Amino acid sequence: MIFFRTSSKNHRRCKITSAMLVFLLLFAAGTLSGCEKETASVSKTGFFLDTVVSITLYDTENTSPLEECFSRLASYEKLFSRTQEGSDVWRINHSDGNPVEVSTETADLLEKALSYCRLSDGAFDITIAPVLTLWNFDADQKTGTVPDESDLIDALSHVGYKNIQLDGTTVTLLDPDTSIDLGGIAKGYIADLLKEDLVSAGYTSGIIDLGGNILTIGSKPHGQDFRIGVRTPKPDATQPLTTISCRNASVVTSGTYERYFIENGKRYHHILSPFDGHPVENGLASVTIFSEHSVDGDALSTACFVLGPEKGMALIESLDGIEALFVTDDLEMKPSSGWPDATT
Repeated sequence: MIFFRTSSKNHRRCKITSAMLVFLLLFAAGTLSGCEKETASVSKTGFFLDTVVSITLYDTENTSPLEECFSRLASYEKLFSRTQEGSDVWRINHSDGNPVEVSTETADLLEKALSYCRLSDGAFDITIAPVLTLWNFDADQKTGTVPDESDLIDALSHVGYKNIQLDGTTVTLLDPDTSIDLGGIAKGYIADLLKEDLVSAGYTSGIIDLGGNILTIGSKPHGQDFRIGVRTPKPDATQPLTTISCRNASVVTSGTYERYFIENGKRYHHILSPFDGHPVENGLASVTIFSEHSVDGDALSTACFVLGPEKGMALIESLDGIEALFVTDDLEMKPSSGWPDATT
């Protein structure tokens, strides 16, 4: 769940329930001081990319940029969806190894995704789709399927980002049975594109929330930082584990608490290892990435979760401008050296 408290005239509190990974806490400047001028804002919420998305702009009453953003969301979904027939990704996955011409956006996203595959030595791997299909997670119903080990081994034989050949806007799967899933990076990539468009149009304050991928535009009205709360990584948690203050930043979390199912008393979550095909078990409950760009947070939150606390932290410390908060199963917080000052 994410709670919005904005500076609208009614000071409404809107509660949106969805598969979201962080709490966003926005406190109106007028509410805090009791004397500052109320701030105009516009918001729009919808369902894209298999999740609830919401965009809020401050210091404006113009809704047209929101309509344009949601139109672009629909367009991107038609390019990047694995399940939508006719999308670029769907055509690649059904190409039988033949070259496929894709849009410049898809090619750009694939190039970025492959760079994170290489950076993480395959801990983040967009060819995990054959394994994901076997597990058949349904977040809403909390259902799934524990695959037969022989089927899992066969699926894993087709997992490997090096099976993707990208030449300009031409994509070829070197293994015809390899298939791509961009769910671990597409939301971040799209959020960055939407922010770029809004900033270019002159908007200086806002929030882009793509299913818990939080990307802030500038600061809150009247110059305050946004406050973003990192969710307590428990299925029924209603309070953030910690909060940070930021502006012009992205906060993305990968955790075990949203998409999972229980079978024969064992809990299976959706963050799967590209190395053995099973849900990752390394003592972590969540990884939150703090960065300038949401695409970094999207890919690295998954990569660092799979790598585990030691290797994941080593990766983060090697990167400029990117910080991480690792949270263990017993809710111990392990921040990187530059993680913003936090309060519980």
